[in-house]
Amino acid sequence: MTNADTIIRTLREKFGYSQEVVANFLGVKREMISYYETGAREAPLEVLEKLADLFGVDLDIFFSDTMEAASTELAFAFRANEFNEKDLESIAAFRRVIKNYQRITNLEGKNA
Repeated sequence: MTNADTIIRTLREKFGYSQEVVANFLGVKREMISYYETGAREAPLEVLEKLADLFGVDLDIFFSDTMEAASTELAFAFRANEFNEKDLESIAAFRRVIKNYQRITNLEGKNA
């Protein structure tokens, strides 16, 4: 199991999403999420990009050396008992905006 596999599972569980919910968001079968989480299949870059948006983390979290390093990247946690695919798309879009805002703020701070 690679770090990306562990991180995908850890983030999914941390946010309270089932494999089925994440699979629907990605447009894949639930089994694919299980394969990604067990290391049976490597998640393609496009999938990792969508997961980064969904979880509100930078893409490089999936390439971190340790889960501790990855954990420092966690930002906004949305938990819900009932949500649909449209809700997840909105959450992912919101988190993408927040990530971009944080990047701009960090760049402005470095240039000040």
